[in-house]
Amino acid sequence: MTLKNAVASCLLQYTSLQGRASRSEFWYFTLFIVLVSTAVYLVSLLFPERYGPIMQSLVLMGLAIPLFSVFVRRMHDIGASAWRALFFCIPVVHLICLYWALKPGEDGDNKYGPYPE
Repeated sequence: MTLKNAVASCLLQYTSLQGRASRSEFWYFTLFIVLVSTAVYLVSLLFPERYGPIMQSLVLMGLAIPLFSVFVRRMHDIGASAWRALFFCIPVVHLICLYWALKPGEDGDNKYGPYPE
């Protein structure tokens, strides 16, 4: 999966908690969020007092739902319940989430859907 395909997939499926997401889809979308966040931060430096924090907050809130959704689908790819994604919301527990996100998906179809391409 390419960066463009991953971003399109995650943004189009931002409300979908069904199915599976490959490691490449998850990590390319994470890279996209880092790049967008960096760009918004650099632009916000031009308007530090008035619009900077508002721009950053709006962009991050807009990308939080698709990121959570793709993380749920990533958990499905490793054969785990979506309930694990709640750990994603706890700041201290991000290392466990990092391990889960790096873990290879189950081969073939599983109870959450077909193997992601």
